Amino acid sequence: MAYVLVVEDNPTIGLVIEVALTDEGHHVELRQNAMDGLVSMYNNLLPDLVLTDLQLPGMNGRDLIIKMRDDQRLQDIPIMIITGSIPAPEILPSSDQYQGLLIKPFDLDDLIAAVANLTA
Repeated sequence: MAYVLVVEDNPTIGLVIEVALTDEGHHVELRQNAMDGLVSMYNNLLPDLVLTDLQLPGMNGRDLIIKMRDDQRLQDIPIMIITGSIPAPEILPSSDQYQGLLIKPFDLDDLIAAVANLTA
C-alpha cells in the first residue's frame, strides 16, 4: 500500500483521514502545518501522495504545492487538495500542479477511491 503524507491543521479531520486510510492498509503520516510537511519530506522517506488543506497556519497549502513543484526531489509526488474553501483561482495553484481536489465535507468513500487512484 501507499505512504501518504496528510497536511491538515484540524486535528479531527486529520484523525478521520488517518483512520480511514490506515484501515485501507496505507501508512499515513499526519502534519498540522505546511512547514512540518516539507521538513518531513526532506528528512524522511518521500511519500507516494500528499494530501493538503489550503488554509493552514503559516505557509498555506498553495505555497506548499508551489514549493514542492519547484523542488526537483519533490516535484513528481502526486498531490490532492482537501479544502473547505471555495476553489477560486486566487487560492488554488495552477491545475497542472495538483492531481486531485476534494471539497470538505467529503465522503470517505470518495477519499479512499481518490487515494487508490492516485497511488495505483
